[in-house]
Amino acid sequence: MENSRQKCSGCGCRISVVMSILALLVAAASYFCPKHSTSTVDSSTFDEKIKGIMIETVKQNPQLLMNAMGEGIAKQREDELKQVEKSVAEKSVEISKQASKFGKLESKTSVICFIDPLEKACVELQKNILNLVKAKKDICFKILPVAVLGDDSVTLAKVYLATYEKGAEQALKFIEHITSGKGDMDKAAIDAALKAAGFNSKEIEGMMDGCDKKLAANGKLAESLKIPLIPAIFLTKGDKVTMLRLSSADQLPKAIEENTK
Repeated sequence: MENSRQKCSGCGCRISVVMSILALLVAAASYFCPKHSTSTVDSSTFDEKIKGIMIETVKQNPQLLMNAMGEGIAKQREDELKQVEKSVAEKSVEISKQASKFGKLESKTSVICFIDPLEKACVELQKNILNLVKAKKDICFKILPVAVLGDDSVTLAKVYLATYEKGAEQALKFIEHITSGKGDMDKAAIDAALKAAGFNSKEIEGMMDGCDKKLAANGKLAESLKIPLIPAIFLTKGDKVTMLRLSSADQLPKAIEENTK
């Protein structure tokens, strides 16, 4: 996923450079071309003069080129995110089938979250989700664990999937305990959280191998949707899908409220 993001970023830069150069060409041409003359200009001389105007313009106004590049990159980024929203809408049935669902399952409003349970922002996001579930908000949360931070992420994500197989309510208790710690999510912390939530650690461990395919399917789904970052949060209401762009997890309740008015 990281490589694909880097490729997209490079592509955006190249496109924006082309756009800015074309803009300068058009501006230079309109400035240079005689408006009320029937005389002809030698093409090579014309080209050289255009190049000269472009170079001089950039020298005198370097920020002009930087602004054009920035606008091009921003537009490319926005177009990419719109395409992701469209893809999420198109694959809503597949997403719902694979997701671990919490809250009001019959709700017309869903919040889809691709998370790595080991990642700090994802931990904070889950705390906010837990609060909203406890408040009995009319929302169905659809969580898809993925592993992007290595082997420890793989282990914890599979534990998440295994606990959900035992029931959503008990899985929520595990999530609450594992996210309430001081940041440690090693084997000891996982075992302690499982015990506190009423699970048998050995039983969950025995279920984890069977969760390999589910975790791989979540990863493939995220790749196919071209998810640009983790956590990735989408609010769906009817056929409308909106990617929630939060600077912090604490903004989740407000973002949901604003997008469901």
